[in-house]
Amino acid sequence: MIEPQSNSLKFTQSSEMSSDEMSSYPNGIWHRFSEEKGAVLVVGHGTRKASGAAQLLDLVSQMQKLAPAAIIVGSFLELAEPSISHAIRSLHVRGIERIVVVPVLLFTAAHAREDIPEAVVEAATACGLELVGQSGSLGTHSSVLALSASRYDEVIALERGATCPQNACAKVKCSSGICESRGQVFGSIGLAMVGRGTSDVAALSHMRQLTQLRVAEMDAKRFGTGFFAGGEPDVDTLLEQAAGWDCDTIIVQPHLLFEGELIEQLRGKVYAMQQDHPDRRWLIARTLGADPKLAEVFLELAAEQILKSA
Repeated sequence: MIEPQSNSLKFTQSSEMSSDEMSSYPNGIWHRFSEEKGAVLVVGHGTRKASGAAQLLDLVSQMQKLAPAAIIVGSFLELAEPSISHAIRSLHVRGIERIVVVPVLLFTAAHAREDIPEAVVEAATACGLELVGQSGSLGTHSSVLALSASRYDEVIALERGATCPQNACAKVKCSSGICESRGQVFGSIGLAMVGRGTSDVAALSHMRQLTQLRVAEMDAKRFGTGFFAGGEPDVDTLLEQAAGWDCDTIIVQPHLLFEGELIEQLRGKVYAMQQDHPDRRWLIARTLGADPKLAEVFLELAAEQILKSA
């Protein structure tokens, strides 16, 4: 994690900042941060899928709308542009002298502890920018739990005849051209939560904890957590386990931020399960995606880091 420098921002309530600015948290903070030539560097993991990269940049735009006084730019650790170094150079050209880094990550693991800080330090040092600090990951923040629950509820709403969320069915295409899961009785439901996975034991534990917190507030008869890599069970094992649950409907929910190759793989796996186990309904929820709720949380995390460095 990037440690804030001791001579960082001097945020104090003075005559230069009105009481109105201070009370309109966090707008007063962003006004002062920008005045002191500070900017927010948002860093996503990156993906080869254009729609996934666009979602990260869309999230940055949402953050900018929520904090118009702030200077916010997006970047990617790998696989997409702009890179971290490119974004930092562009800020330097604009006269920015200090940055707070906001990793767009669900859990704290190697990317947050090593890869992103190393890339940021190298690029910022080359440009002479001061590093205010790096915010934490989302973890089990209440807003993340609420957004995750809303993605599940979108699928549940099909039973009531609601409009089908994009790619919700485990079908390539409904034969009638109209979602065939709308208005159907789902019966008992099992929830299969799927995380990216990591070699970090604590991050895996936090993902399992998130599933437990979600299930505590819903009516799922059976549930489980699986991972694409680095955790047990893996996705294939989880889906096979789910096929043995005494449930009428299995909802597979990817706990991923944006579209990418992993979600495409998961859709293919769920489609295959529907063909192999047609005795039950298989549905898949959307990723969290670019959402104002997430934008607000990331801004809060960044503001906390700025205040901490004062």
